[in-house]
Amino acid sequence: MEARDHLKKRNFLMFTLKKMKKSGFFSNLEHKINLGLIVMSSLFLFIANTGFSQTPELYEDTVLLNNIATPWGFTFIDSNEVLFTEKQGKVYRFTISTGTLNEISGLPTVTQTGQGGLLDIALHPNFTSNNFVYLTYAVAATGGQTTALGRGTLVGNQLQNFTELFRALPVRNSGVHFGSRIVFDRDTLLYMSVGDRGVQDSAQSKSNHFGKVLRFNDDGTVPLSNPLVGVPNAKPEIYCWGNRNIQGMAMNPATGEIYAHEHGPRGGDELNLIKPNVNYGWPAVTFGINYDGTPITPDTTLPGMVLPLTYWVPSIAPCGMTFIKNGQPNNEADILIGALAGTHIHWLKMKDNKKVSSSRSMNGYARFRDVRQAPDGKIYAMTESPNRFVRLRSNVPIFTSIKDEKIELAEKDILYPNPSTDESTLLFFVSSEQFVSVRIFSSSGILVKELTAQHFSGGKHSLALESEKLSQGFYHIKINKGGSTSFLKFIKI
Repeated sequence: MEARDHLKKRNFLMFTLKKMKKSGFFSNLEHKINLGLIVMSSLFLFIANTGFSQTPELYEDTVLLNNIATPWGFTFIDSNEVLFTEKQGKVYRFTISTGTLNEISGLPTVTQTGQGGLLDIALHPNFTSNNFVYLTYAVAATGGQTTALGRGTLVGNQLQNFTELFRALPVRNSGVHFGSRIVFDRDTLLYMSVGDRGVQDSAQSKSNHFGKVLRFNDDGTVPLSNPLVGVPNAKPEIYCWGNRNIQGMAMNPATGEIYAHEHGPRGGDELNLIKPNVNYGWPAVTFGINYDGTPITPDTTLPGMVLPLTYWVPSIAPCGMTFIKNGQPNNEADILIGALAGTHIHWLKMKDNKKVSSSRSMNGYARFRDVRQAPDGKIYAMTESPNRFVRLRSNVPIFTSIKDEKIELAEKDILYPNPSTDESTLLFFVSSEQFVSVRIFSSSGILVKELTAQHFSGGKHSLALESEKLSQGFYHIKINKGGSTSFLKFIKI
């Protein structure tokens, strides 16, 4: 029954395509693009239903910076300019198109001790008008060190009027679990994570800032809507608590919800949906154990404590996180998470805040400290060992919106339907007047079909590719356009 349903879907798609072709549906570019969108969506469903589904994966595309000092966080001014931090206490401005690297002056004094140093960096949501840049960093104080939040105004390559807005209390002489990530929500409220500083039980106490997510107005003051404002013996900056050491936090662009992941001890890393006045349980509940193998607690859940959306055993040491804006429905999300101990990038698919699937990319490549999607949709990562800033590519299409998808489709080559039983249409783009030749190769590299080279003017064009006589299997289509070559994968069923 299931096989017959798949066959019906395929035949219906083929019949619809032929009808549209005879009716002149391909008469202009916009219709072709719309058709491409329809067919691609239908095709993805069809492939998933017939066993051809593709596990999403990321690969190294270009190493943009190599052998930089220990990187920690980065953010985009725009798709071509990046600000990134080095743990030793430096910030750099990097221009991707030219490879230009400039050090930013005017930074605060940072203490580098153990896991502490210069940590995360974020831009104000209205950066284009106010030029505010925010940093979290370890700062020395009487009795030890703590995590601080500060803000400056970026003018050229200088942070002017840098001001410390907040420091976590109490100060502790420890080099572990400083946190710390920064994220803004849709109301320009700022969320900052602080680790438990190695004092586990402090995460359950509301009288300190350890093991918490804190929330501020953009000037560092406390919003009156914070859940513990006015509560005796509670720090008003606290938004939620019971977190061990959050090193990844991001806002879901579709829903505005804040997500955070934290390091567990030996196992028990967690991904949580951050909500006000919520206790996430550490160390009263955990899926991990002590580093020496002894138990921390027998409980993984207790009344009044929220379970994570998902967790990792053994630990991957998650670090950095980004939501891929890819035209998904609002109840679905693709999340990329860097892994330090895991030395990979975790691709997590969620639906209705439940894990659907996960996959790992670039296993063993490096310790992934941060991963982000640029405004233009490209994916970048900062790594340790080796210390790099690298642009990534994916084996599945990534579009930031339907509009972007149309632009992308207008400029790229498309083959539909794919898979196919007898005939497909190749849509291709040429930037100027030139000859175009098309060849089809088997998976072993043998030429099995060649179309006569034709002369085409600049713009989008279509060619019919008959595959009825080809054997079932995988093929590569090589398109030569005036000396420029591109490739498409093709499945004959």
